[in-house]
Amino acid sequence: MHTPYHYLTRHLKGHTEGYRRLIIHTYVIVLRVILFNALHHLFLGIFFGIIGKKEKKHIHFLEGARKWGNAVVKSTSTTLYFSNEFEIPDKGHMIFLNHINEIDFPFDSLAIQKPYLANQAIKSTLLAYWWMTAMGSQVFDTSHSRTISTSVRNLMKGLKSQSYIVYPEGHNSYSDEIKPLKKGMIKLAFEEKVPVHILVKTGIREFQDTQKGNLVAYRSGGVVDPKNFSTWEEMRDKIHSTMVAEKKILDEEVKLKKSQKT
Repeated sequence: MHTPYHYLTRHLKGHTEGYRRLIIHTYVIVLRVILFNALHHLFLGIFFGIIGKKEKKHIHFLEGARKWGNAVVKSTSTTLYFSNEFEIPDKGHMIFLNHINEIDFPFDSLAIQKPYLANQAIKSTLLAYWWMTAMGSQVFDTSHSRTISTSVRNLMKGLKSQSYIVYPEGHNSYSDEIKPLKKGMIKLAFEEKVPVHILVKTGIREFQDTQKGNLVAYRSGGVVDPKNFSTWEEMRDKIHSTMVAEKKILDEEVKLKKSQKT
């Protein structure tokens, strides 16, 4: 079992000391949020879990994650901006979103307020794994064919009552560029006919250089219906091109917004 410090810093050797400190600070805030801002949500979430009311349990743990995001916004003096209005369906959708770095999670938890579809690496950190599952997230384990089958069944069952945030690039990009999308979740969405709501964000990469006063923005690219494609590759290309185009629009909006402030 890895310690939280090891889990958070194992990929950060090439980054600045300021960014490393920011990541540690961001995740240390979790303890303060749990003990103060979100303590009643913790107790209520545990209570509803004990009596078997999973949906209410998820609501309270999601609210705790939202409060974490809000605390990070305040501590980093971040401006949060939404390019267009979007309403994520409560269930039955995958939410595809670009993945930048370790500070994605508090901002995405605040802006989107949905559980995640995470990979099995999250299991190596006990507290993060517990909280993620408590807020309704699914862990997709690809280590064996048996675990893949189980993960697919659990995901399809979960989609009956939830929509999940998915990072289709599959890893931190540490970049503003939309990277090629991994096959797994796109092929699964195509085969199981799960609609994909596309979101993009910008401004997160700036934290690698400047730890305060950034502008983080989100934009919806609409819903992609797998029924409109004959192959999963066609669906992948459509999602990727949409993400690239919407990210370009969002970047231009943010650039204009920043120029108006100067």
